[in-house]
Amino acid sequence: MTYLEQTIEKGYAIISGEGTKQRIKYVAVNHSERFSDPEEQVRAEYWAELIFRYGYEPARIGVEVTVPDRTPKDAADLVVFHDDACTRPFAVFECKRDGVTDAEFAQAVEQACGNGTWA
Repeated sequence: MTYLEQTIEKGYAIISGEGTKQRIKYVAVNHSERFSDPEEQVRAEYWAELIFRYGYEPARIGVEVTVPDRTPKDAADLVVFHDDACTRPFAVFECKRDGVTDAEFAQAVEQACGNGTWA
């Protein structure tokens, strides 16, 4: 069973709909996204891995978190927080779909570095 399947079994995530209308809801943080997006599938699997492999609490993992002081407005894909109030970031993650180009990878590194300075 994959980490994502485990989160669904535990009720931490819900996947609904079909095809291009498929969505995932991250229950603990009350956030949903289009699961049919390949990047979202990567994020969901890594989010689930943070829970079941690394032991982070689902409520302390923010999804699509607005990063303060970033222009233009930017959001981090995943943020693990030190505290239950989710005010003290511990780690910031940028997720990309599998098979990105070198240019897309370079952009992801730039995004991750910019977002990571917040943590």
